[in-house]
Amino acid sequence: MSAARRAQIDERMRATFAALADVLIPEAAGMPAASQVDVQGKWLDRVLQARPDILEPLTRILTQAGDQEPSDHVRRLQQEDPVGFGALALAASGGYYMNPKIRKLIGYPGQKANPPYPDEAEYYLRDGLLDPVIARGPIYRPAP
Repeated sequence: MSAARRAQIDERMRATFAALADVLIPEAAGMPAASQVDVQGKWLDRVLQARPDILEPLTRILTQAGDQEPSDHVRRLQQEDPVGFGALALAASGGYYMNPKIRKLIGYPGQKANPPYPDEAEYYLRDGLLDPVIARGPIYRPAP
């Protein structure tokens, strides 16, 4: 994340984001709350690097939050500001599940290459289910 973009989310806004994220992802059933895995720190930065389009609505709702009770603010956003709520929910959940600690806790190792076995095609072709598709040949429309 660029230094300029990181500066747009100051420490006060990060603290507000942590409180709002904890409303959406509280500590429960052996899983840590969002703020307990630094969702407001480097994980928020990574989300914004991947999705810079949510920076504006996210900064807007974090600025508007002020001293409101976090659960009240989240409830109001959900009812009155679907774009702001969507940005908050995406940033909180995206940052949370990017964290390797969380992925380990839920048993998700991340994306891994899963190359086919050399004879795997024969297995899927054995009953003739795909014969009509193969006989038809490729169907596509050239891209403009």
